[in-house]
Amino acid sequence: MFPAPLASIIVPSYRGAARLPALLESLARQEESTPPFEVIVVVDGFDDGSVALVEAESRFDVRSLLLPENRGRVGALNAGFSAARGAILIRCDDDLVVPPGFVSAHVAAHRDRAEPVAVAGLTRDVHEDSPFAHAYGAAAAERSFSHASTRPAPERWRHWAANCSIDRATWEEIGPYDPAYRAYGWEDVDFGYRLHAAGIPLLRVPAADAEHHGPARTAGARALKAFDSGAARDTFHRLHPEAPLQQPVPGEGLWGRAVDLYARTHRSGAAVERTGRAIDRVIGRMPRRAAEKLVALSVEGAGLAGARAGAGSRPGLSDAPAPGPRTGPRIAIAHDYLTQRGGAERLVLSICRAFPEAEVHTLFYEPEQTYPEYRDVRIRCSALNRVGVLRRDPRLGLPLLAPFASRMRIDADVVIASSSGWAHAFPARGKKIVYCHSPARWLYLPEDYLGDAGRLDAKRVALTALGPLLRRLDQRAAARADLYLANSSVVRERIARVYGIDAPALFPPFSPDVAEGPQEQIGALAEWTGPGGAEGGHYLVVSRLQPYKHVDAVIEAFRRMPERRLLVIGKGPEGERLRALAPSNVRLVEGLSDAQMRWAYARAAALIAASHEDFGLTPLEAGAHGVPTLALRAGGYLDTVIEGVNGLFFDQARPEQIRAAVERAERAALDPMAIRDHARAFSEDRFIQELRAAAASVTLR
Repeated sequence: MFPAPLASIIVPSYRGAARLPALLESLARQEESTPPFEVIVVVDGFDDGSVALVEAESRFDVRSLLLPENRGRVGALNAGFSAARGAILIRCDDDLVVPPGFVSAHVAAHRDRAEPVAVAGLTRDVHEDSPFAHAYGAAAAERSFSHASTRPAPERWRHWAANCSIDRATWEEIGPYDPAYRAYGWEDVDFGYRLHAAGIPLLRVPAADAEHHGPARTAGARALKAFDSGAARDTFHRLHPEAPLQQPVPGEGLWGRAVDLYARTHRSGAAVERTGRAIDRVIGRMPRRAAEKLVALSVEGAGLAGARAGAGSRPGLSDAPAPGPRTGPRIAIAHDYLTQRGGAERLVLSICRAFPEAEVHTLFYEPEQTYPEYRDVRIRCSALNRVGVLRRDPRLGLPLLAPFASRMRIDADVVIASSSGWAHAFPARGKKIVYCHSPARWLYLPEDYLGDAGRLDAKRVALTALGPLLRRLDQRAAARADLYLANSSVVRERIARVYGIDAPALFPPFSPDVAEGPQEQIGALAEWTGPGGAEGGHYLVVSRLQPYKHVDAVIEAFRRMPERRLLVIGKGPEGERLRALAPSNVRLVEGLSDAQMRWAYARAAALIAASHEDFGLTPLEAGAHGVPTLALRAGGYLDTVIEGVNGLFFDQARPEQIRAAVERAERAALDPMAIRDHARAFSEDRFIQELRAAAASVTLR
């Protein structure tokens, strides 16, 4: 048992499992004379393992408060402050590392004053080594810390933020945090200003200063924060027009004109993010001073753009809904599960870029198994996500998916469901658009799904028993959609056959990240790809290792071509069997970074695509590098491969036909520029424009 706490530390946390251990460790190392304290970690609507982390901590008084839904930072703070038992209430973000005297410094500052005070420690950004840190991040962090350290007392309210404290009486007088703040930032500044306006002194306590280990790591992320902060600043001005804080202006001279031009041409968070990604691709190759100016322009311009756009421009990724009327429909995104790195998961990222304010609803989310960009997206999962074995392999929960999908109720005006399973069955209050990658393979193409599974295999037995019921549920769900879209011509035909729905085809985009940016050699291929592992010239397969992908046929073809090398990138249930089949001229790897994927594509002789795909995305990714594709003449490859332009076909996924295609390709002279031009026709901008038009159309029905 721990003594009654004198201080309560409130930690708002959204998907904080990777950040919390460092904070908890620093709290466990508080100096021996520290007054009794408790820690309340408010897990904001999504448990990514944070609750278990907190429950495992026994060195000090700590508990978790799991909110039933995502309420945003303001909602999490208000819930934590309401649950606190201490007389001193300390707000602390989950990405801080605090000093040993942290709690004592906050408590002493209150004890030493007869009247109520507000206490603030500053935070110092800690940057990892990166082009962004070299160009801008590290120096900007030092300037910001120095500036905040020298603020006179009447201006300290502007730095009321992630490391601050008040007593309980002050909370009851001034609180709660204002839910009008939806996007990044300014809920703290608002609270600080209310303290200042009430005449409560704000004390700067250097002994409480902490390290901030979660600053923006890229130019794109920093500019997007500036845009959201600018929008929130507009909210502050509307709520407190009397506050001594000027509206942002672009300034004079050439720099001011450049900032103004940026702001006028970047009127949304999506536009800021696109430019930021482009800047990140070049700053590592620029002189440091030029790179610093370029990032500074994007940050300052994005802040001005956000302020001009106003707070309704881009609701935050993890924030509570705003009160009052909205200017457009509320969009939500649904997806079956985010547990792997595949084309469907990349496509959902494109949908997120089309609707950056949208929350993603999914049965399972395993951050370590899918793209890291999802860490910046607001995600709500089913209760099944708490079962680790199912989160890592959702197929094991097949009989449970339909009933749990029926509980994924989504409150939005328009839901865009990316589905090849049960996402199209998530109940929605408003309109529903289904972007279909395929009707569920396990229901309508079971042999593709089961492969060589025996007659008594558990999955086969379950499908045989439950198939008729699941198909009825699936078809009823399809009938409830307001608009069905197919990702390819072959899927459009399949939807018509299975559901009786004529679904227009909207081809998915390929990710520009696959082609643009730095490249990194794959360490596991050292010597196999020549001295130092940099030679290239390999043939490439990028595929999930499933039975219907025919990776075994490609491997067998290269067994018969020992003078050529084959690199297979992917993971899946066939992995162990395929590794056992692979001869010495074939390598299988998985878990590559985007930089390593770019290296693998750029140095390939050709991509080999031997599966029956619903849409042929990998030929576009290869084509962005000017690399041709040898594809099975079937399915979605008919949409993305033009014979003699960006590739060649073979008619059957048989080793001898694959070998013949390789030999024909080496005699052909396909133009790399023509291959790249073909890929550009499937751009993300085109996809986003058409998807937004579809969302607008259903709201008018």
